Amino acid sequence: MSAGVISPERLFEVLRLATALADRALDAQIAGRPVPADQASALAKVAGLLQDYGVEWPPLLTQALHGLVPDADAVAVEPEPAISLPNVDLDGLTRFFARFRKDASKL
Repeated sequence: MSAGVISPERLFEVLRLATALADRALDAQIAGRPVPADQASALAKVAGLLQDYGVEWPPLLTQALHGLVPDADAVAVEPEPAISLPNVDLDGLTRFFARFRKDASKL
């Protein structure tokens, strides 16, 4: 993602919308419903945008993203069946979020 110039008002709106979308994703995760692929993709994109601008992620966004990444130990024990979602790079999302999982384990 390329970091252009975004006004503080727009960044605030991005944060507000990211928090609202993360809340919906967390609600789905808690209820045991799948998070729609377009929502998961949007969360990943907004995380990248915020990272490009050096803006700290809202806590709900971080929590939602961690819920979207399969636990490495669980995957090793019981691999999930291969699924095909149009226009979603699940391997790319997993690699993207793996870095943040490692960073969180250092805390």
